[in-house]
Amino acid sequence: MDRKTLLDLIKAGPIRITMNDGSQHLAESIEMACVDDIAAHVLYKDPEDGKYRSHYLSLVCMVRVEPLSPAVFRP
Repeated sequence: MDRKTLLDLIKAGPIRITMNDGSQHLAESIEMACVDDIAAHVLYKDPEDGKYRSHYLSLVCMVRVEPLSPAVFRP
């Protein structure tokens, strides 16, 4: 995955990122993600305590990035 492609997908709407270890992460919007040349930093709200946390996702370890329809997106 390259930086520009990932940024374009995030700007278009919510996406699901699948990593090479099988973990999946949601990027809700461009306001909730920062992408640099080697990684994406994605904010998410912890369901247990409601605090915002961050995932550090290496671009070279991304296996799949799927756009999600806003109608079916559930954080």
